[in-house]
Amino acid sequence: MKKQTRSQARETVFSALFRLDDLTGIDEILADILEENPQCETNFGYISAVCHGVVEKDEELSKEISLRLKKGWTIGRISKSASIILKMAIYEMKYVEDVPPRVAINEAVELAKKYGTETDAGFVNGLLGNVFKDLSNVSGI
Repeated sequence: MKKQTRSQARETVFSALFRLDDLTGIDEILADILEENPQCETNFGYISAVCHGVVEKDEELSKEISLRLKKGWTIGRISKSASIILKMAIYEMKYVEDVPPRVAINEAVELAKKYGTETDAGFVNGLLGNVFKDLSNVSGI
């Protein structure tokens, strides 16, 4: 079986969170993904931890995004893809110790280029840069 890279694992996390709705829980989605893509087993601990973390901390992550939006903007105006990518990256920056913040930002920008709108990559990069600065000031990252 081919091993999955961490970048591919992030795509899996994005896919799982994108599928999430009121009718299907994250555990059911993760089980389906693992069945469809056995190579995910390589990084399943990471995939599961980030998916569960983003779901559990959704309100906090949404607030982090909202605090950095331009006046008059709400999180509801952001594309679903960009919102999920931002939440994933902010979660990694704050809670996943083995992922350097700059890596989380770069990976988020790449996901935004692949799955977002034409302007999402620049938006994601700018907002996450501000999160990084704020986190650096608080924790000395």
